[in-house]
Amino acid sequence: MFQMMVDIALEPRSVMAANVARSKNAKTHDLHNHMLKHDPSADQMENLLRTAFGYNSLGMPRYGRVENIGNLDARCLQQFIMDNITPGKCLIVANGIKNHNEFVQLVRERLGDYPALPEHEYMHRADSVYIGGEMRTWTETPDTNISLVFESAEWTSPDMVAF
Repeated sequence: MFQMMVDIALEPRSVMAANVARSKNAKTHDLHNHMLKHDPSADQMENLLRTAFGYNSLGMPRYGRVENIGNLDARCLQQFIMDNITPGKCLIVANGIKNHNEFVQLVRERLGDYPALPEHEYMHRADSVYIGGEMRTWTETPDTNISLVFESAEWTSPDMVAF
């Protein structure tokens, strides 16, 4: 069973898998746009983040950009897997294992052949930079939602409590 899970997680993705992913993503966007007609505030949190951070880091759309759906192909999926689904980035957890040493040995046998991704090949993610801004959404509903957002201290900062 463990070998089957390893094969599913680490297998190269095919053209069919890419087409299915592309189709699912398009349908997710369609459903989201349909739901917005019934609940205009459904995009409130995403719009808030986009206003605060722009189209960068935390401000990126949750479902991706509609314009990028066509860019998802088998090569793109394979590259994502090679960059992100590697033994060095995977956390192997098991519940109810009767023999821990046997399980550790099994993991080493099955995943030992996969090379770790060299440290210099990790993508550097852009830091989230608060840019602030204003966004107004006019709707036909009698509701008014106002969100005031301020840049704050980091969670680990001693100033967090004061903020």
